[in-house]
Amino acid sequence: MSKIGHITATALTAVLLVCATVTPPHAQSRNPAGIGQDQYLQGQFSMDRHLAGFDKPLTSEGEFTLSPATGLIWHTITPFPGMTVLDDHGITRIDDQNNRENLAGGDQFRPFIELISAVLAGNWDPLRERFDIVQQTAKGNDPWQIVLTPKGGSPIAGQISKITATGTQFVDVVQIAKPSGDRDAITLSGQELHDMPLPADLADIFAGPAN
Repeated sequence: MSKIGHITATALTAVLLVCATVTPPHAQSRNPAGIGQDQYLQGQFSMDRHLAGFDKPLTSEGEFTLSPATGLIWHTITPFPGMTVLDDHGITRIDDQNNRENLAGGDQFRPFIELISAVLAGNWDPLRERFDIVQQTAKGNDPWQIVLTPKGGSPIAGQISKITATGTQFVDVVQIAKPSGDRDAITLSGQELHDMPLPADLADIFAGPAN
């Protein structure tokens, strides 16, 4: 996998980990919404990438579509327009001229695929084999929180040290700490659940160019 592929996989896999799971069992007082196989979630994102040695974060903003049955479309609008598509085939980047580039797939991407597949199915058991999971009950007006720490020997441990997610109805903020000391802060907003099927333009993005 290329360096770009590693970076993209790290951030987007973390988003999938905390956005596509079943409702956290210890956060019922806040009633966070789960995402069914017959639904998809849309919203906006702002991602601050804090790199060691840099005073200011690199910020990107855009829109996303998450379908447990299909995958994730991460559409960056600023500063550099483009899309990243994450599904069971791997990671594909689409530039503003609609050119496609396969960033990762096959055996190199299999650990991420297995992880994502478990999450999208709402199955915590495979995650507990690779992560220590701590959930904090929401109290009063406080958001719920979930912390995932990769266990030693897990393939993803080389890319992620800890994932911390907080939210109310949906996941609102995802903090991703990395072994290098870098960290990502992803804020999700304007989120809405819709019933499948996907609109034709989004379905076409997942389907790829016609032969």
